[in-house]
Amino acid sequence: MAKVGRPRKYNNEEIEEIIDKFNKYINDSDLPIVSEFAYTNNILRESLYDYKEFSTVLKKCTSKKEAQLEKLAAFNVINASMAIFSLKQLGWTDKQDLSIGNKEDKPLKVKWE
Repeated sequence: MAKVGRPRKYNNEEIEEIIDKFNKYINDSDLPIVSEFAYTNNILRESLYDYKEFSTVLKKCTSKKEAQLEKLAAFNVINASMAIFSLKQLGWTDKQDLSIGNKEDKPLKVKWE
């Protein structure tokens, strides 16, 4: 179903109320998820990203989620594949950077005899 109409505008009081609810959710949740908070509070997830006022609380939520996923995966509490999938969504990668060169990033000179 396509979105119809303008996105909802929040006033300062509503923004503060959402921030307070979000902080409580983060503190009470073992593994906070932005979409879960948005759904349970009848807020479009995208709206949280549209307002700069929510940026700090979004970063706090992401940081706790990242730390919890890393810890739970390290202690084999959760499925490693699911942890990897979730962490990749948070910007983690499993690529190896293999660069050949010396400390000054100059090409190595090899003398063949």
